[in-house]
Amino acid sequence: MTKSKPVTFKKKAFLQNTNFSVSHPTTQTLKTYHNHEFGELIFVLGGKGIQVTQEGETQLECCDVFVMEGEQAHGFKNTNNLDIVYVIFDLDHFNTLRKKFEGLKGFNVLFGLEPQLRKNYNFKSKLKLTEKQMEEITILLNLYEKECKLNLPWKEKVVENYFKNIVVNLCRYYSQTSIASKDLLLKLEKTVNFMRNNFAKDLSLEKLAKTAKMNISTFRRLFKQVTGYSPITFLQQLRIAKAQRLFLTTNLKVKHVSIKVGYNNQMYFVKIFKNTVGLTPKQYLTSIRESNSKKKKKTKKVKKKA
Repeated sequence: MTKSKPVTFKKKAFLQNTNFSVSHPTTQTLKTYHNHEFGELIFVLGGKGIQVTQEGETQLECCDVFVMEGEQAHGFKNTNNLDIVYVIFDLDHFNTLRKKFEGLKGFNVLFGLEPQLRKNYNFKSKLKLTEKQMEEITILLNLYEKECKLNLPWKEKVVENYFKNIVVNLCRYYSQTSIASKDLLLKLEKTVNFMRNNFAKDLSLEKLAKTAKMNISTFRRLFKQVTGYSPITFLQQLRIAKAQRLFLTTNLKVKHVSIKVGYNNQMYFVKIFKNTVGLTPKQYLTSIRESNSKKKKKTKKVKKKA
């Protein structure tokens, strides 16, 4: 497997009129360097292999579990009977469910902090289940997969309930695990959750340290140690990620997006956006329009051929 320009797996191909799905990738698909327009909860059911991302490589084996965000390109190499199942979910719908998991210990680490660290800092920590836990979660995965493939009344609600059960069990397992970084991550989980829910507000370092029940110097040091970011830089990352989503899903002007994500000074927002994304907001919007225009042209060509 070579790291070239990633192939993008489209949401409409994997999530047709649904928010949840499941996939057992073939060896060839595993080796394809790709990203995707949806989230993946990845379970290693057997075998071994190496996951390759732009940031580095991670050894995988049976009972490993982790979350991949859509935009992070990845693939697998040196696969030795690697058996993986992807629990696929729509990211926008998942974000509407986040409040339902509020207070569930480990949730914001597994489904927020760890994926972000994995993407930006080649973070290798991941949940490793015991054999007993793997047996328990496999039962839920089988029920989830079976329901995904059926076309029965209330299918979407039943599938979502199985998905929630899987998430709850994983969070319980995480709180019981002995991962070296776990205790620090859990300590900061409340703060990260607070930042996610209030990123558009004026959040001072002092206020953030209070949510973690630490003094400012200890909080700043531990936050940087765990995430690789200062608290303020991490907050900026959250704001810019939200801004990108708003540009993709709404027709809001730059000044309105700036205010919505917590920047009353539009010039400062443009500066932070460019430093983070590599493009100004206007350049980013232009790239979106060009991409959409190319997709429309391709669709028209396909229709003409048909």
